Amino acid sequence: MSKLIDKTVEEVASFIREAVFSERYAGREGFLQSVDPRAKLIALLISISVVVGARHIAVILFLYFLPLVMAALSGIPLRYFIKRVWVFVPIFTGIIALPVIFNVITPGRPIIVLWNSPYIAVTAEGLHAAAIFTLRVAAAVSYAILLTITTKWSDVMKALSDFRVPGIVITITTLTYRYIFLLLSILLDSMYSRRSRLCRKLGMVESWKEAGKNMGALFIKTQMMGEDLYYAMLSRGYLHSARSLNEFEFRKSDALFLTSAILLMAVVFIGDRWFI
Repeated sequence: MSKLIDKTVEEVASFIREAVFSERYAGREGFLQSVDPRAKLIALLISISVVVGARHIAVILFLYFLPLVMAALSGIPLRYFIKRVWVFVPIFTGIIALPVIFNVITPGRPIIVLWNSPYIAVTAEGLHAAAIFTLRVAAAVSYAILLTITTKWSDVMKALSDFRVPGIVITITTLTYRYIFLLLSILLDSMYSRRSRLCRKLGMVESWKEAGKNMGALFIKTQMMGEDLYYAMLSRGYLHSARSLNEFEFRKSDALFLTSAILLMAVVFIGDRWFI
């Protein structure tokens, strides 16, 4: 139980620390921090669309290189940025990309023969397909993370509101984001409280029983707090839409950034389709 508590506390504290650093970077003076969130959001959607449609590894590598340049110009440490991208990419893409490398899924020229009967081998075409898929995911995630690091969450929600996204969707997303940190704080307090009352080491079965009890208590408290929060909002005049006090000013520099992003992505898309 002690190791389980220590690991849980470590992971929760690490998540909160990463989130605090992200907000800190969004408040700095940098290239992307000075751009209107609406322009960044449009540029993000266009960039991800081009990344998803790219066919050649060279083009995808170029599209992956662009967020690194913009991150450096925005004052974001490249090591921190790359770590945030590649911590999740192997986990979520490996399950999909790994089977593709075998001849059963992607027939082609064998590179490594694993079994002769039945015949299973790693093919060059499979490796190429897996590499393209992995790089696509990495590039798309890089653009999304770049937006969240250089833009405050409230500004992202305000930009979505300006694009006429339903208010109930924005409210649910905002509350979910804020609620995560509240629940993590409650979980952290619970783990510290449990550790302070631990007098002996528990066995594996007892440890999992205690962990199950803590999870159940957290879920019950989550439901109760959600209901209390909703009733508190209703008592204060909530009408299924939230209003933001932030007001954006679309400047010439924002128009220049958006125009440049659109033109660049158009050139990359055309080059990938017809000239490479």
